[in-house]
Amino acid sequence: MAASSCPIPPCPIFVINLEHDGVRRAHMTEQCARLGLAVEFVPAVNGRALSEADRAVYDRARALRVYGVEMLDTEIGCYLSHYRLYERMVRENIPAALIMEDDVELSPALPRIVEDLLADPAPEWQVVRLESLRPRVREPKTPKFRGRTVQTLRDGELVRLGTHVLGFGAYLIRLDGARRMLDYGRRIFMPVDQTMDRYWDNGIAPYLVRPIPVRQRTDMDSRIGARPAGRHEGQPLAIQLARRWQRLSDSVRKRLYRG
Repeated sequence: MAASSCPIPPCPIFVINLEHDGVRRAHMTEQCARLGLAVEFVPAVNGRALSEADRAVYDRARALRVYGVEMLDTEIGCYLSHYRLYERMVRENIPAALIMEDDVELSPALPRIVEDLLADPAPEWQVVRLESLRPRVREPKTPKFRGRTVQTLRDGELVRLGTHVLGFGAYLIRLDGARRMLDYGRRIFMPVDQTMDRYWDNGIAPYLVRPIPVRQRTDMDSRIGARPAGRHEGQPLAIQLARRWQRLSDSVRKRLYRG
């Protein structure tokens, strides 16, 4: 199901899309064709129609402790959509893949950026994020959010961050990164982008390209849906204490992280 026969970039490009969502599919088809990107549309897991097997991998106790609240079914569906692509990468021995969601705007520089990243014969990264929902990461004003430049690209730079990225609209992932996410994320306890953002725990160091080549469309509603207000309120004391302990532990481990 390729949008173009152009071989650039030199890796599979997967676009996650709900099968009934023709508007978003058309949006991504037009963009990718214009940029000469051969893409495969991969059916998303519909969070509003989860199977019992889908729900069985959700770890509610860990979600309350780490994420702080119950996950939405749509968050679980989004997670599984990405996770099954990691399974496919391992099953088919795919060295690297560009994974995108279907509500993003692509820079004309994206093909060259991916080419440059994949041209490195011995990259230090496992995953490179090409989009971020954090304004302080997109346009940093301090060293913490600016990160360290590790590679100069034709259309920007690859930086290693010391903080989380947030957002999963587009990213490049190598096979070893897919294997690590399969191992670390086999039980679902928080959204998939935040699961990957736990670099001090999963060993996947955060890398990002600037200027950001992919941006979330603000005129397209999230398929995850609005999170109910006050989800953290009224939780039992035991859950509140477990959450506080987890946050303290995470804070200490982030300071000690040297990956």
